[in-house]
Amino acid sequence: MLDKTQDTLVIDPVKMNIVNRIAADTVLAGDFLFKGGLLLQGTLQGVGEIAGRLVVWHDARLIGRFRVLGDLYLLGQLGEATETDDEVDDQTEIECQGTAYVASTGVSTGTLIAAKLRMYDGAVLQGPFRTLRNAQSLPVLHGG
Repeated sequence: MLDKTQDTLVIDPVKMNIVNRIAADTVLAGDFLFKGGLLLQGTLQGVGEIAGRLVVWHDARLIGRFRVLGDLYLLGQLGEATETDDEVDDQTEIECQGTAYVASTGVSTGTLIAAKLRMYDGAVLQGPFRTLRNAQSLPVLHGG
C-alpha cells in the first residue's frame, strides 16, 4: 500500500491479503508455489511462483528464479551477491507481473523484471532491470 502524500511505503500484510509467511532466521530451499502472497522475513532459495503480493522484509533474502503474480515490495535483498561485493548474481531472476517497489533499504543484485518500477531514495539496483512487456501491450497487426 502506498501513501502518496508522504511518499512512504506502508506495509500491512493483513490489508494486502498476504496469507503466507517465512519467519526470520528460517532458511528454505527448493521448488515453491505460494497462493495468497508471501511475507518473507527469512531466506528463500530455489525456484517458484508467488500468486499474490511478495514482501521481502528488511533482513530477508530471495535467491533463485521466482515469478510474482502481483506487486513486489523489496525492503531486503534479491540475489546472493551483496551490495559491498559490487557483483551481480546471474543465478537470481525475479519476474514481477505488477509493480516492483524498491524501498530505501532494498538491494537487488539479481535480475529484476517488472511491469513497473518504483524506487525510493537509497534503493540499490545493482543487477539488471528489464520492463516486462505483456501480450496486451503489443501492437495488433491487421492484414489488409
